[in-house]
Amino acid sequence: MQTIKRLPKSVYSSLRSSIILSDLPRVVEELIYNSIDANASKIDIAVNIRACYVKVEDDGCGITRDELVLLGEKYTTSKFHNLMVDGELSPRSFGLNGEALASLSDISVVEVRTKARGRPNSYCKIIKAWLEHCTSGSKCLHLGIDDKREVVGTTVVVRELFYNQPVRRKQMQSSEKRELHHVKKCVLQIALIHPQISLRLLDIDSEDELLYTAASSSPLPLISKCFGDDISRSLHEIAVSDQGWVLSGHISQPTDVLCTKDFQYLCILLSNSPLYTFIYYLSNS
Repeated sequence: MQTIKRLPKSVYSSLRSSIILSDLPRVVEELIYNSIDANASKIDIAVNIRACYVKVEDDGCGITRDELVLLGEKYTTSKFHNLMVDGELSPRSFGLNGEALASLSDISVVEVRTKARGRPNSYCKIIKAWLEHCTSGSKCLHLGIDDKREVVGTTVVVRELFYNQPVRRKQMQSSEKRELHHVKKCVLQIALIHPQISLRLLDIDSEDELLYTAASSSPLPLISKCFGDDISRSLHEIAVSDQGWVLSGHISQPTDVLCTKDFQYLCILLSNSPLYTFIYYLSNS
């Protein structure tokens, strides 16, 4: 994982003003991809809809104190390996770390507990928007040594989600089962794309384990678990590349037409844009 750095002002105009986190699944998605970028092999996600609470814990490389100071500030990220390539912004990986957390701190209280690999101390940072209805910056409420995180990795706790957006908050709380269903679908999509990572999703309120995936070199075990052995056996692996374009995955034969579109998952990577764009499409969403 690259270190978190502040971007030069010369690239500000090439970026979006902020990442829009409009619902709970998008919040969970951004936090999971930050963990994936930290080379995590195990990610635990816990949600409580009624309490507007999310926790994502990983065993990734962690964040140093110097990086933690910048974390959550606008235009800071770990995702640009080289900021400019031939006059253009270089591709990013799975999300702008600083940008996502900066946006998240505008609509919640964000607590980050982390221990970097090879470093003796763990640290904690708590951030929130400057003002209740402010979306232009975050305030660091706390930054110091942490005695709760003893192993390498990072835990991000989101409290009071959408506290300054009462309509969105009420909508989320009034449809708890639907929100949990959408969060589960989001985690499942990520698990299918990254089968080598173990993911666990827990509903804190009911103490139900909504999803658990064991690390695997192939998504087929997860497909068998979630959709059945018949679906898994009907799939054939594809791997094609041509002039920089890569197509990989599993697909059924024309004769194995399924009676529903519920099993169509597509991830498209657009590498010819300034940023990598991941589009997740679920046909029944």
